[in-house]
Amino acid sequence: MVLERFPTLRRGVTLLALLGPLVLAACTGADRTPPPCPAVSGVTGARHLIRFGEGGLDLTDVLFEAEIKDAALVCEYDDNVVEADMRLSIEALRGPADIGRLASFNYFVAIATQDRKILAREEFRLDIPFPGNRTRVALVEELSQSIPLKPGQSGADYIIYVGLALTAKELQYNLDNR
Repeated sequence: MVLERFPTLRRGVTLLALLGPLVLAACTGADRTPPPCPAVSGVTGARHLIRFGEGGLDLTDVLFEAEIKDAALVCEYDDNVVEADMRLSIEALRGPADIGRLASFNYFVAIATQDRKILAREEFRLDIPFPGNRTRVALVEELSQSIPLKPGQSGADYIIYVGLALTAKELQYNLDNR
């Protein structure tokens, strides 16, 4: 699969001291009724991560927790392309087993059709330091996606999935402890 033929992703990051509520899916366009944006969906079981050290699964073994708190999307149409700018609010909590003062993990963004066929998927590395005596850090990741449209298509024909890249063990822990 050649990524240039499918949606492309660009990424940036903005640190925030406090998370403010983000409004989901506001689209802009030249018409009175703007064309629809793609839907944004968190993947069940992959919005929260608890990373344990080598000791086990006790609360004292937690290195850090991370969670996707919110996803907001703004889009506009340019010829036969939907330009979508997404902001992911992510929060990390330092655990008692963390001695490096750093939460390092990956998250993913996937663009799919309404019938859930994945057209593009990318993982992004995120390193969140815990400066000073801070045990909680919130930030916003900014990503831009370009989704080419075929005649008769709109942003509503696509879904953007977001989630934390979990190991099989981490996913099972999430599913067992909902």
